[in-house]
Amino acid sequence: MYMNGQEAEQKRNEYLQLLDSNQVEQVYQNYLENNTMFIPREFEQNHGIHFCTVFRKLPLSSDYKPDFVYLAKSSDNWNVIFVEIEKPSSKYFKEKSTEFHADFNAALQQINTWRAWIDEESNKSHFKNNTLQGFIEPAHMARNPFYFKYVLVHGRRSEYEGNALKTSLIRNQQRDDFSIISFDSLAENIERKYPLYVAVKKNSYYELISNEFVDEGIFSWMNTDLLAISKGIRDDAMAKSANWHHYHINEKGRVKVMDEVLPKIKII
Repeated sequence: MYMNGQEAEQKRNEYLQLLDSNQVEQVYQNYLENNTMFIPREFEQNHGIHFCTVFRKLPLSSDYKPDFVYLAKSSDNWNVIFVEIEKPSSKYFKEKSTEFHADFNAALQQINTWRAWIDEESNKSHFKNNTLQGFIEPAHMARNPFYFKYVLVHGRRSEYEGNALKTSLIRNQQRDDFSIISFDSLAENIERKYPLYVAVKKNSYYELISNEFVDEGIFSWMNTDLLAISKGIRDDAMAKSANWHHYHINEKGRVKVMDEVLPKIKII
């Protein structure tokens, strides 16, 4: 699941070259979806990313769709993390100035808009009980507090690195629930980051659209009637069947979870 040092270095170089190529935002979104070790892990808790799953464009409402959303839980609470991806070419500051650039101001406003939306109790309740219905497992942990966090991925480190004032100005926009990181920082320690499923929320179920079988947890805990998976995940799961290790008890006795659910699950 983890890359070795040589693989990580090759992937890191590939990614940094892409940052230098001045592409449109969607190119970087697609790259992160296909190389999930680069997706931020801010506000991760001791249980890791919930079900090793990150959502793409999960709708808060018809108007608001964060680029990525993931959950992270501890024994006591949940973090729900909204991620906004800008472009490596997006600026923090106006040229030869310490005044914030329109790019950065617009990104900060986007975060503030999400924060204002989720602060409405009715929106928070709908998101938890409807948008994430069936994904919050085990069910008894749905009673634990939910804390909403925000991550902005913006620009390049070279714009402020070595300039104490600019670094401080950016840092002072952060809060306990809001982290600002550069695109360069996503390339750090990727050999220590496990891959993730990429999910899309449909009206009444969730699609796992990536191609790698990552972990059994989501199949062990979720109602798999609420899941559909890519053929790539199914085929990769079968190829890795020797490593399946989640069991449960049914009328036949103790059986491997994947043996039971994989033949039944919808393939997209």
